[in-house]
Amino acid sequence: MTMGGNPANTGGAARESWPGQDVRAGARPRTRDGIGPQDWCSLFLRRCGLTFRDAQVPAMLRLIDNQMRARGITDPAAYHTLLSDEREGGIEWNELLEGVLNHETSFFRHAASFDALRSIVLPDLLNQRVRGAYLSLWSAGCSTGQEPYSLAMLALAEEDVAGRFTVWGSDVSRRVIEIARRGRYLPRALAGLPPAYQQRFLREVRTERGVEFEVVDAVRERVRFMSINLLTATDFSPRHDVIFCHNVLIYFAPEAATRLLNALATRLRPGGYLLLGPGEGPGDQPLGLEPLHVPGVRGFRRTRQAGTERRP
Repeated sequence: MTMGGNPANTGGAARESWPGQDVRAGARPRTRDGIGPQDWCSLFLRRCGLTFRDAQVPAMLRLIDNQMRARGITDPAAYHTLLSDEREGGIEWNELLEGVLNHETSFFRHAASFDALRSIVLPDLLNQRVRGAYLSLWSAGCSTGQEPYSLAMLALAEEDVAGRFTVWGSDVSRRVIEIARRGRYLPRALAGLPPAYQQRFLREVRTERGVEFEVVDAVRERVRFMSINLLTATDFSPRHDVIFCHNVLIYFAPEAATRLLNALATRLRPGGYLLLGPGEGPGDQPLGLEPLHVPGVRGFRRTRQAGTERRP
């Protein structure tokens, strides 16, 4: 999940295309209808933890205006109330949220994290694991699926894992989850994918769009996708050995980022690992986690508790 440079276009703007400062409550004057930019910013902050920079706000307001016009709504206050009262997963809120999200990702993005997974994290987890037990890996904010598929490819390539694992991929956007489930990508989406992995884990198919590459069944059957809001999800309860949360926290307000990090920490099994994007997250250390000292990697490991060193 990312926030894009053009809220009306979810398809390809760079994430960093809106520089500026965070919008603070009360920083902008109210309009004559009583609803000002800060009210819309507060709505996104309250519902999903997203924060906007100053340069992002005009495009966000245009998106809201366009959606109101499409619905035949002329009163911003009424529309604000509608969005505030709509339940999680409601059609109107989801449509607006899709407009402010942009989904930029790639296979094996941030190579240092995958190198750490291969050389440090998996060997340690395998050493902890009772013989025959499965590992669980979660890509939180997986966008169009390249990250969870990368995790599955890496795990399949490791003989010691012996195929005993499941990868979960989640994103707040239902649209990108459908793309991820389809598992088909244009050639330009394969940047960063090692040639040996491409040959082993993708097959070429011809579609109406031309040549595409489809993730093979051996990978697809290891990955489970779902659409959830990371801050409010209560029905996704598995505990994981590894959580990847890359380029997600940078779009959250500091309080929301801290709350999310602590929530992710509770989803780790004792001895499990949380890997973030470089430089991501607040300065405070998540509760119950110890830092992972690997160059180029921002990661944490959940401390083991007495009597839980080896899980069934």
